Amino acid sequence: MRDLSVSIAKGIAIILMVMGHAGCPDTVNSCLGMMRMPLFFFMSGYCFKEKYLSDAATYMKRRVTGIYWPYLKWSLFFLFIHNICFSVNIYSDEYGFLGKTSMLYSTADFLEHGKDIVTKMAGHEQLLGGFWFLKSLFVGSILFFATRKVVSRFWGIASLLIIAILLSYFEWKMPYFRISSREFLASCFIYAGHLYKSYQLSWHKNLWFCFFAIIAVGIGCVYSPASMLSYKWWQVVPYALCALLGTLVIFNISYQLSQYTANVGTKFLIYVGGYTFNVLTWHFLSMKLVSLLLIAIYGLPIKQLSEFPVIEKYAHQGWWILYLCVGVSIPVLWTYCYHRLKDTICGSNI
Repeated sequence: MRDLSVSIAKGIAIILMVMGHAGCPDTVNSCLGMMRMPLFFFMSGYCFKEKYLSDAATYMKRRVTGIYWPYLKWSLFFLFIHNICFSVNIYSDEYGFLGKTSMLYSTADFLEHGKDIVTKMAGHEQLLGGFWFLKSLFVGSILFFATRKVVSRFWGIASLLIIAILLSYFEWKMPYFRISSREFLASCFIYAGHLYKSYQLSWHKNLWFCFFAIIAVGIGCVYSPASMLSYKWWQVVPYALCALLGTLVIFNISYQLSQYTANVGTKFLIYVGGYTFNVLTWHFLSMKLVSLLLIAIYGLPIKQLSEFPVIEKYAHQGWWILYLCVGVSIPVLWTYCYHRLKDTICGSNI
């Protein structure tokens, strides 16, 4: 039977991710950044099936078809339309992400980026800024699986955590493929989800546990703020603990909501949780609609459309709420319409 609390938790997490990209207040973003992406890794391990331990080929096939292939397909598509996006000011040589601007691609540029996308899951377009997660999930899943096969449960996650700390300390990345501490930390979260399910733990259902978990995460946000994209070696352990505690808090919220499946809000979260990849792929492009609105209202230069992921000055003035609503609703609405149309067409052909 499908565990709806998992879908709801993923729906909440992807909305929190869009909220961070939408330019919500820094304090809120810092706190949310400690747990929203680790939750996805945790849930990957939580949903892992023990049968794959004796069927590595099937597990690898599912990882390739479920993670690598979607990454490859959409990264190459957005690469293909790069110059079109540049011509309509979605990219420009004046604005970009954290000062990184863009340019028209030559044939050599297309080939170089395409090679990086295919061989090392890197070099994807700014419109797919969240796709770093897919590489970490893909590599982290393989690391988790390999470790789980050869090392006992506790020592498996401990060894991955130690490696993550060492790689961060020495700032080492695997040559060419650029696999780093982040992928090993991702595998730790996957392993944690697997252990949580294996031992049939239910801490997330305990309200007192979640209360103290919220306090712990709050302390972590103040004294050791970190995220999957930004942490020091000495932050690995406190960050991992805060991320796991925050994940269980979100899991508690999703568990509570799963008791009210007739509620419209709960249904929406379940639906969003089933199509998190669609939101991940299209929310940057969708939020450009809000940027266009701001350009029209405030008379901004059209090239400011290429400021990523949002026009920061106005996002911090409260427009982040509209960025959030559009960033989530447009991909979800498009997905819903696509499936309704597909069902109508398929139904008429029967």
